[in-house]
Amino acid sequence: MSVVNNNPERRRFLSGAFMTLGLTLGLGTMGARFVQFLMPNVSAKKSSEILLGKADDLTGEGATFFDVAGKKVALLQSEDGFNAYSRVCTDLGCLISWDTSKDQFICPCHKGIFDRNGKNISGPPPRPLDQYEVVKRGKSVYIKLDVA
Repeated sequence: MSVVNNNPERRRFLSGAFMTLGLTLGLGTMGARFVQFLMPNVSAKKSSEILLGKADDLTGEGATFFDVAGKKVALLQSEDGFNAYSRVCTDLGCLISWDTSKDQFICPCHKGIFDRNGKNISGPPPRPLDQYEVVKRGKSVYIKLDVA
């Protein structure tokens, strides 16, 4: 003869205990993710400065082009110093060139035109050229690039 123990109190207790454990773990995980959302772990962007050359060698009417750390860069001199822009057009990614007679950057793909400040003034480019920070120390000119 076998004895079957049907204890409803024990089942109710175990069911409640496992439900409470599951809810606690679920809500705890959700709470931790919510705190991460409110206070993200933002690390400071790291950048490096790369020497472009001596300021006396970089002066001139037009743009000087560089391939720096895999980035195509156009350097222009202005009254305030030097400005550096990406040579990659913001429309299709073609390389822009400098037209000295018009004092503009020209994109050969769709005839997009940017002024000497990198602002898109004509054609399909949706936004200005990306600009890089230029640092001048003594007679040396550096460009500041973000490091991944």
